[in-house]
Amino acid sequence: MRLRLVKRRMRTTGEPDGSPAEETREAGMHQVLRADQIELADAIAEGAKRRPSQAFGEYFSAKGGSCALGAAYEGAYALPQEAGSIRPRLDRLFDCLENVRRRCPEGCNKRLPLNAIILHLNDDHHWTREQIVSWLRK
Repeated sequence: MRLRLVKRRMRTTGEPDGSPAEETREAGMHQVLRADQIELADAIAEGAKRRPSQAFGEYFSAKGGSCALGAAYEGAYALPQEAGSIRPRLDRLFDCLENVRRRCPEGCNKRLPLNAIILHLNDDHHWTREQIVSWLRK
């Protein structure tokens, strides 16, 4: 079950006095989204193995390559080699893509949802899919 990011306190011990054993729902959400990012990284790595060539500016290239998000989709599903017309709906698989905002690690001052930053790293900075996987796992 995925939680929405809120700053309400959630008691983990049932203590009515608000003992130190409380966690914030925000912290719980971070852990869920962090695990989701690791699963996304695993899917990108798996998809990159299936399509060794990297695509830029499109999810799947006519030459049989994939961008980082195309590789994630490929890692989650078995796709035909001719996947050019497929437009992945990855937000249904990985909540972190729209619910996590990250800064561009290249220092260009962009802070965007994870899906946009991954596309930015892939298309604008030409990071390899393996570099993106390593960054997601940090």
